[in-house]
Amino acid sequence: MPVHPRLSVNSLSSVMQTLPDDIAMWRELGIDNVGLISPKIEMVGWDAARALVSDARLRVSNISIEQHAVMELLELAAALDAGVVYLCSGAPAGRTWEEAAEDFCETIAPAASRARRLGVALAVEPTNPLRSDVSFVYSLRDALHLARAAEIDVVLDFYSCWYERGLGQLVRDNLESLALVQICDYAIGTFDTPNRSVIGDGDIPVERLLRMLIDAGYHGAFDVEVLGPKIEAEGYADAIGRSVAHASEILDRLAS
Repeated sequence: MPVHPRLSVNSLSSVMQTLPDDIAMWRELGIDNVGLISPKIEMVGWDAARALVSDARLRVSNISIEQHAVMELLELAAALDAGVVYLCSGAPAGRTWEEAAEDFCETIAPAASRARRLGVALAVEPTNPLRSDVSFVYSLRDALHLARAAEIDVVLDFYSCWYERGLGQLVRDNLESLALVQICDYAIGTFDTPNRSVIGDGDIPVERLLRMLIDAGYHGAFDVEVLGPKIEAEGYADAIGRSVAHASEILDRLAS
């Protein structure tokens, strides 16, 4: 299967598999550019994960982390030449948005400083509002505001930003802050999360959004992140394979 060189596949797309199982599946699908998630890394151990990824000759575009392990994963990211490490902001926990933002900036400051020294982009990811258990940031606009205060970057996630007002202008005005773009699909009328669709099966205008980003001058990775009941029912290899094939076809066409 031809895979566009700017596409990576996030390990969250096969959330119930182990890292070794992911690597075997990626090999079968011809995928060599990936995003890793900290629970799977911690399950096998830091050194073992590094060896597995290196032995498989994988390119790592990004690593998703939890705040308790941010320093260790920044070091791993640098060792694997992963350009981006990202995390959610943490739950609001009864605080005002401004109070939560101030606490986040204070907590993340040592990691932000370490990331700059390592040459790794540290970024915050907005989420769907249903995920207030892990985040108080539900739009690209608010993520940019928080990132500027914390002196870090942002992840543009289609799932939480595709409907945002003035998205094109927001991207053009803040292009230097976009460390990573995550792409997926979603069927309107779905009221639970995570419950995404194979790219091309849902209602997100994926091609229009990709064209917007390319026209704006975005040069980073497009990270495929599909998960939920539809993906589980179809099976990881088929769902990921179809998503990658559809996204690759769009990117190839836009580049021609």
